[in-house]
Amino acid sequence: MRIPELLAPVGSKDHLKVAINAGAGAVYLSGKNYGARKYAENFTLEEIEEAVNTAHLHNVKVYVTVNTLIRESELESVMNYVCQLYAMGVDAVLVQDLGLIELIRKHLPDLKIHASTQLTCENQLKLDYLQSKGIRRVVLPREMRKEEIRNLKTDMELEIFVHGALCYSYSGQCLMSSFKGGRSGNRGTCAQPCRQKYKIQGIKRPDYYLSPCDLSLFNHLKEIADLNIRCIKIEGRMRSKEYLAIVVSNYRKALNKLKSGKTTTSEEISLVFNRGFSEGQFLSTSKRSIRPGHIGLKIGRVIESGKNQLAIRLDDSIRTIPERGDGILIVKNDNDYGFEISQDLLVTTLNHFKKGKSKQVKDLTRKDKVLVVKKVWQNRNADFNLNESDVYLTKRNRLNKKVKEIENKATSYVKSKLMLTFSIKNRLPVLKARLTLANRKEITAEVVGNTPFEKPIKKSVSADTIKKQLLKLDKYPFEITQVNINYDGTLFIPISKINELRRNLLEKLENETIKSYKHKSKRITLDKAENALKEDVGFSFYTNSLNHLKNIEGVKRVYLEIPPHDDSLVLNDEKYNLNYMVSFIKKAVEISYGKDYELVWKWPDITHDKLIKALNKVRGILNKMNCSLPIMSANFNAEYGPYSMNITNNGSIRSLEGYRILTLSPELRRSDYEDIIRHAKNPDKIELLVQGSVELMKTRYPILYGKELKREYENYLIDNKSNKHPIHKSISGEELTIFDGSELSLIDEINHLKSLGYTNFSIDGRYKDDDYCKIIDIYKQALNGNINRKELEKYSPKNTSANY
Repeated sequence: MRIPELLAPVGSKDHLKVAINAGAGAVYLSGKNYGARKYAENFTLEEIEEAVNTAHLHNVKVYVTVNTLIRESELESVMNYVCQLYAMGVDAVLVQDLGLIELIRKHLPDLKIHASTQLTCENQLKLDYLQSKGIRRVVLPREMRKEEIRNLKTDMELEIFVHGALCYSYSGQCLMSSFKGGRSGNRGTCAQPCRQKYKIQGIKRPDYYLSPCDLSLFNHLKEIADLNIRCIKIEGRMRSKEYLAIVVSNYRKALNKLKSGKTTTSEEISLVFNRGFSEGQFLSTSKRSIRPGHIGLKIGRVIESGKNQLAIRLDDSIRTIPERGDGILIVKNDNDYGFEISQDLLVTTLNHFKKGKSKQVKDLTRKDKVLVVKKVWQNRNADFNLNESDVYLTKRNRLNKKVKEIENKATSYVKSKLMLTFSIKNRLPVLKARLTLANRKEITAEVVGNTPFEKPIKKSVSADTIKKQLLKLDKYPFEITQVNINYDGTLFIPISKINELRRNLLEKLENETIKSYKHKSKRITLDKAENALKEDVGFSFYTNSLNHLKNIEGVKRVYLEIPPHDDSLVLNDEKYNLNYMVSFIKKAVEISYGKDYELVWKWPDITHDKLIKALNKVRGILNKMNCSLPIMSANFNAEYGPYSMNITNNGSIRSLEGYRILTLSPELRRSDYEDIIRHAKNPDKIELLVQGSVELMKTRYPILYGKELKREYENYLIDNKSNKHPIHKSISGEELTIFDGSELSLIDEINHLKSLGYTNFSIDGRYKDDDYCKIIDIYKQALNGNINRKELEKYSPKNTSANY
């Protein structure tokens, strides 16, 4: 069993020290730009280099996140930024953008690339493609389940998140913050609209429907190691040093025990920031958080509340007993009440409490304990009845001491092995060293003192004295494995000169170690093609309606998606209805026969391997029936690419050579569209969505739980401005897609886009009324200069230009 690398988040210089001391084997951090956590403190270039040097001295790897989508105008500057990172000696870069991956491969072939989780690599097809592109490691989506991971086959390293916040949407597949708040998650500025309360049509009470509990796989590390996962990742570059110290140190302790076949438990990780924990999709045990902020460790339930006293029945499994100075949170439905414990506490038995006895329990591991809080410091009075409320321990003063110890420990998880040899040459002291790093590199160094040995006037310096001085390592994270002293102990030299010799050697070893990771810097200038304008403009139409197919005219392509057989809000993991899929596509082919458009089968944007297997079965049956169709898919192996592929530059377009048409991301701005088409080598390969409801989120997490599942509700998510966002299920039955309640509409810009050289425009008519396809004619008239907004609004009442 291979113990996976422990990868820790580092949001600042102070966090780096804590992560190293707590036992991280690697850290990930970001510069001021191009990282998916722009609002973390992050690092300047000089600070990144300093961090790389410090980490490498401690045998800790440094991965730098360059995992935002890259605009066309940024490609050259981003590549030169990556060149600087490479010269510094970073161990890898995490990348989301396909175009940037292609450029790094071309210009920096020796730099390791890790595919960010935002690439949404959820199936074998995507893994195979990324491996063909020279990717060394893939960060799998948090939505991957244990058995799905087990079935993956690749030579790349696999990395998974094991702890921290969960996004409701697949990473890289969320446009909600961008479209509803102007802050893009794909650009590192997510406003976290998922942490707000929403309503479901038919449920009066708002709730945190899009806010999952945090992830913790702490109790499943052996299962993870058995899956041959090479790296486990902790989320939290914007969280505190306390969070980092406690979580990383506990995971390090658990991994160390795992080496000898032992397991461990921890309540400490619940005492630093969390929204409650679940195993997420790894074991299909996700649940909704009860609040968007810290919830802490659940310790029990209030059984009696009086004016000056609270009695809390402690859960028998709890080993962390609150103390004076700790923080308590009491939660009941939508109400909560927090306070700090200001007096000493009484822990008694339930039996004694019922009899009114104040007898302190000596054995705090016994069952049926009651915690009596005699007096509390209150910042406000509770405005609800506290009885039968859940109680959480949110702050633990005792942890502060542990955090400070970790912060000041100045050690490493893996120390370099140091062998020293002391001798005398021409009466001058000579100290040689061979340092073996964790990556098996060997660093050698030699220093010669400038003060000669002399015959002693009173007393000579013994070999043992010299050895004692050489064993002092000061701040250096080395482990001395051998000291050879070639000296008979009959001469004299000041001890200060031996110490100086040792310090000079250690400093030289430090410099040589850091230098061993460096590379030559280079400057890159990218060639830019110029687009030759074309006049042949055409439209594509997305639909999942057979009625649309009967009426559509004047389009080049129709992207047909099979609608869900069951479009309820209830997720399921049942067998796919292959007969339904075959029948739907067969009817579509029959209706489209003789039409002047090309019919394209659009696969769901999220396709785990089980679904791909089913879709290929359907495809095989259709081929035998002479109903073969080209495919639109995000799996890197189709003819047509949807906007979920997040294409934002020509580099990404060029990297996907096998595609005939690729749709640009609807997140882009006007200037981005201008830059892309200006430098497009194949402008006829590019398509733009100009009208339709954009997919804001794709999720594998339920939106309904418990009693909510017992009845049907309408498929609308309602925000605090009463905007209704449609929700629809994938044909997999395992995913939901939340659409924007307003439609993206670029009708006012259509002629400008045409003048730039765009020739392919698309309209999304999925889940729309039968007459929605009349919008095609409205856009064709707009191309001729006749923009009829009133007519458009008959079919699309709420329109937005979004980020354009």
